[in-house]
Amino acid sequence: MAENYAQEGDAIIVPSPAGGVKRGEFVLVGKLGGVAVHAADEGEEVEIALEGCFDFPKTSDALSLGAPAYWDAGAKKITATAQGNTRIGVAIGAASSESEEVRVRLDGHIS
Repeated sequence: MAENYAQEGDAIIVPSPAGGVKRGEFVLVGKLGGVAVHAADEGEEVEIALEGCFDFPKTSDALSLGAPAYWDAGAKKITATAQGNTRIGVAIGAASSESEEVRVRLDGHIS
């Protein structure tokens, strides 16, 4: 192991954003994004999972298997719309416009 190795990197600790977070919510801090492992009040440290597959609430957009998944920070939901939103992963299952959730694989590609 390299002497400068710090950690695995599948989860990190960040300050909880304004309003705090609940366990399972998506957290975006700059270009770091992940799922809160536990609840935290605003400004407290929260561990976020950077990798894995998670079920997220979604907008009325339909997403196909393998489609890019974007985070709509205002709605706090996944959308198929790239404009003004942040790409966080890919849909690993199809979700119709009527579906309330979509399963997303976080792929480390936050843009």
